[in-house]
Amino acid sequence: MKKIGLIFDSSYKTGGGHFWRCFNLAKILKKRGRSFFFISNKLKKNFINILNKEGFNYIKLKSLKKNSNIKSLIKTKQLDTFISDYYDLDEKNKKEINKIVNCFIVIDDHLNKKHFCDVYINNNFMTDVSKNRIKKLNPNSTLLLGIKYFIHTYKFSTLKKKEKNKNEIKKVFAFFGSSDPSNETFKFIKSVQDFKNIKFKILIGKLNKNYQKIKNYCKDKKNIRLFYNLTNYKTLKLMQNNDLSFGSGGINLTERLFLGLPSVVLCTAENQKNALIALKNKKIIHFLGDSKNVSVLLIKNCLQNFIKNKKLLHPLLKKIHQYYIKKNNYLSLQKRLNFIMKKIYK
Repeated sequence: MKKIGLIFDSSYKTGGGHFWRCFNLAKILKKRGRSFFFISNKLKKNFINILNKEGFNYIKLKSLKKNSNIKSLIKTKQLDTFISDYYDLDEKNKKEINKIVNCFIVIDDHLNKKHFCDVYINNNFMTDVSKNRIKKLNPNSTLLLGIKYFIHTYKFSTLKKKEKNKNEIKKVFAFFGSSDPSNETFKFIKSVQDFKNIKFKILIGKLNKNYQKIKNYCKDKKNIRLFYNLTNYKTLKLMQNNDLSFGSGGINLTERLFLGLPSVVLCTAENQKNALIALKNKKIIHFLGDSKNVSVLLIKNCLQNFIKNKKLLHPLLKKIHQYYIKKNNYLSLQKRLNFIMKKIYK
């Protein structure tokens, strides 16, 4: 039995995106003769239930920062492949882990790191300059860079993509991450509550500590419908058939773009910024800037501009179809990883 470990941070600040990315990756790699061990610190019970239902194992580590605990776990469970979606694993620790496993895979959004791994995955949108920087820092790793290596649910390719020519805004989707520690969701609701002719679908994650406050505030808002703690696939279904979206960067933004959904984006984490600037420069997204500088009035005016000027949507849709949909890039990761795994387990 081949044993594969996946480590990720699931704390409040980090949110649930890393869980879903690891879960979807395990689904891609799942075959007879492979068992999976998910390793994290503060995983919620509903996530653990999802793992149990799939037949995946869960191991709780109180602290992910002690590399001795990680190495001991790898040896005890006899993990031969180790996948890290944990950004705080430093160079020294990665070197040590690489020595004791057959294959070491790292998923990371940052551009200025040495990873000392067999396979490095960064499925953000990036420029050639960024790719070359990564190549210089990681010359001995197999590099899977760019959106064609997007880690997605296995059902993703069956979902209907948005049509290119629709410019009218009647339905708007919004999601600011599983935890949304800066409460961008509430800011957004206050911005759009007076747009009575638009239906807003707002997703709130399990880790969002402001959920009850938001729920109470929206009781009399007939144009706003809240959705709470959805699975990754149900989230994708919810995003379909909307005309515009608002949200943060990261994994969900990539999903929105692959569904052909025009996106207004706020930067809520430093590691998102390079990708968001690249997307802005290519005119694929409408970028409002760092969330701390985005006011209620700015969001309100932005939506008003999109409603008044129907031509604003068209160039976004055109670019999204050009870069994300036309090439069907999201099929490449599964083929590439299956090829790598065949080489490892031959």
